[in-house]
Amino acid sequence: MKIVFFTNADKDPLFSATREAMDILRDSGAQCLAYENDAGVFEGAYAALSLGGDGTFLRCAKLTLPYQTPILGVHLGHTGFLSRIHPENLSRLRGIAGFRTVPRSVLEVRLPGKDAEYAINDAVFSRGGIAQTVSLDIAVDGLTIGSFMGDGVIISTAAGSTGYSFSAGGPVTDPELPVMLVTPVCAHASRGHSFVLSPGRIVTVTPSHTERRNVYCSIDGDDPALLEGPAVVRISEQVLRCLEPPDMDFFDTVRIHRL
Repeated sequence: MKIVFFTNADKDPLFSATREAMDILRDSGAQCLAYENDAGVFEGAYAALSLGGDGTFLRCAKLTLPYQTPILGVHLGHTGFLSRIHPENLSRLRGIAGFRTVPRSVLEVRLPGKDAEYAINDAVFSRGGIAQTVSLDIAVDGLTIGSFMGDGVIISTAAGSTGYSFSAGGPVTDPELPVMLVTPVCAHASRGHSFVLSPGRIVTVTPSHTERRNVYCSIDGDDPALLEGPAVVRISEQVLRCLEPPDMDFFDTVRIHRL
């Protein structure tokens, strides 16, 4: 059983949590390898172990996605909605062979002139780092549902509902649902509520014809890219495979963070 470790050195500077987790897994008969800038190491692995915060988990998930390697998060950050193991209960890793594999939907995001990108949490359309409003036309399956003026629009997965979408007033959604959430940010109208869309829907985001300001798209918090035409977002055929202890689920994490 091969386990690949993806550690955030800023969160585990002495690699104490990493070494402890490796010792536990090796005692259980696992082969432990460290990720060293070669994503091919994830091929054929039983699991990828992400040690850090949610950002670490997202970076690891992008690497594991093409190999369909299940990912398990060890929470070493401030907020850890994506992780299920904490440093004080690393001993639970002894039972990793009995953990359940849970699928998580991801978004396929197509920006004009670019290859498809994948969002584990969300795609955010906004003015980037400039504090000005934008006006965005949102269409679902070609039918315009509205033009939203405000700080932007977030399109998130169910797993990403506890991120920026939640901060903007969106609902907390069971991450096992294959849905998309469309949440306006500080909309200048009463229609600033979220839309929850079924998996077959296709969302198109277009700067309105009156928009004279640059609009940017940031995927999972990465550097924003200039939006030079309509962007298309849908639920991908790919899924992210996550590992969870059989006696723990998403709502345990919700209770921990007291949402």
